[in-house]
Amino acid sequence: MAKKVIRLSTREKLSNSTTSSTPMTVTLKAYAKDGSDITDTVFAPNGFMKVDAKYDAGAYQNWKASDWPKTYQNPTYKNMFAAGIAFAPPHLISKPMKSVNGTPINPTPPRTGMPSAMMGKAIAQSVVDMMANGATEPTHTASMAEMGAACVASAGKGLFTGTAAAMTVYPIIPDFEKYPGVGRDMNGTTGELGLAAHWVKHILHHLFLYKAKLKPGWTLIPE
Repeated sequence: MAKKVIRLSTREKLSNSTTSSTPMTVTLKAYAKDGSDITDTVFAPNGFMKVDAKYDAGAYQNWKASDWPKTYQNPTYKNMFAAGIAFAPPHLISKPMKSVNGTPINPTPPRTGMPSAMMGKAIAQSVVDMMANGATEPTHTASMAEMGAACVASAGKGLFTGTAAAMTVYPIIPDFEKYPGVGRDMNGTTGELGLAAHWVKHILHHLFLYKAKLKPGWTLIPE
């Protein structure tokens, strides 16, 4: 695998007043070993890293599940990967809409939690194969158009009075070619609200902390 060295830098613009409500903006720049600016090669206009996604899909009518990345490898710099919130999505996950007041409603893909863990795992396995086993291309994939996700959101505490919303979605990115109409498998897309979900949330909280500490058996706990 050829080595290509880049240098990253940030340019911060701070408000003159510390009490100003104007947010700080950070521009991430990338430079090659020879000092040339390769920002547009590494990053999309929104500041996230370009990966193996289809960024020229165009209008909503042309969007497909296959537009979404699988390996999360930068197409130019093969030793660079971006998982979770770091990669640039090819487009929104559903049709752009507007409220009655004209406010844009732009659904963005969930790229944290469970999906990020699955992406990170696939990338790590690919990197190991490329560094230690002689692979020239990524060997593992984790497309959001091919994976499902589960979420449990607390909605009230209490041993017997607590409640939470438990939901699953499959696939995360709608695939209208495979699932005409709604874009998802309705047998794998569900939601429930109640005490049982509250206990699931509580149990998962401790399981995730246990896994993060790499205690015995942590590999048996799924993402």
